[in-house]
Amino acid sequence: MFKRNTFGSYCCINYAIYVSITVTTLHMASIQTILLLVLIPIVQSQNCKWLQPKQEYLNRQTLKTFEEMNPPEDYDESCQYDSIELPNIDEIYSISQMEEMVLAVRGVLNETMRFYMKHHESMGCKQQAWERFQQLLYYQINQLEACIPETAENPVFNQTISDQYQALEQILQEKNTACTRDIIQSEIRGNLQLVGQLASRARRQRLLQRTA
Repeated sequence: MFKRNTFGSYCCINYAIYVSITVTTLHMASIQTILLLVLIPIVQSQNCKWLQPKQEYLNRQTLKTFEEMNPPEDYDESCQYDSIELPNIDEIYSISQMEEMVLAVRGVLNETMRFYMKHHESMGCKQQAWERFQQLLYYQINQLEACIPETAENPVFNQTISDQYQALEQILQEKNTACTRDIIQSEIRGNLQLVGQLASRARRQRLLQRTA
């Protein structure tokens, strides 16, 4: 009886130690997983070339090439197009979170690329400037892909931006005139200007984080 009790106590002690070690191991694994999830965005932002201050010239080059691609046309100054209400995407530029800013910029650049790949001829774009504009957009979009997780997305941003560009496309398809082309170019120019402001804000924020 004594031996059985001693053996039973010994087994219980070993079992308790095993359980304790197992729980501790699982706890440490959970902590490591949490730390990894927290560090992923930080590591990616450190490897994000698009966030480097020297990339600021991309904003200026993109807008400059856009203007070269879309030369001004003569039309009646009273020109207006009220049959379609354009979705307002200004609200997305009030965001301050780094990942959300990058997602918003990527969304606008993607939609701008899609629109002009489909309509650059009907918009009367100059071919050489269009090719340069396309290269600038591709370059930035590829850089942005390295800044955020592959699965990162914001459905609200994507839908809002997509709705606006679809409305612009509808305007062009219903009535392709110098007037409507100017309206479309004005909207997209405004988007690119806001994207530039958002990009500058993201780079300043990243610079402050690194120097803090």
